[in-house]
Amino acid sequence: MHIMAFSKKYIGKGKQVENRNIVEVSLKLEELHDHTFEYEGETYVKFNVARLKEPDQYGKTHTIYVSVKDPDSEES
Repeated sequence: MHIMAFSKKYIGKGKQVENRNIVEVSLKLEELHDHTFEYEGETYVKFNVARLKEPDQYGKTHTIYVSVKDPDSEES
């Protein structure tokens, strides 16, 4: 029995907007195209936004990633 494994593919970063509960993100459009899926005739991209433990050298406070199925994993 194999367990389906996923890894994170990082596609962008974001920054907490000062004095707001908002995170402004920047994503590469070409990266998003690789992770689209169709549902009921519409095209979507599903991604995760996670807070970094500490801001990076550019002041970014969040990272954005998609979960990608590892090629060696299988559904059980």
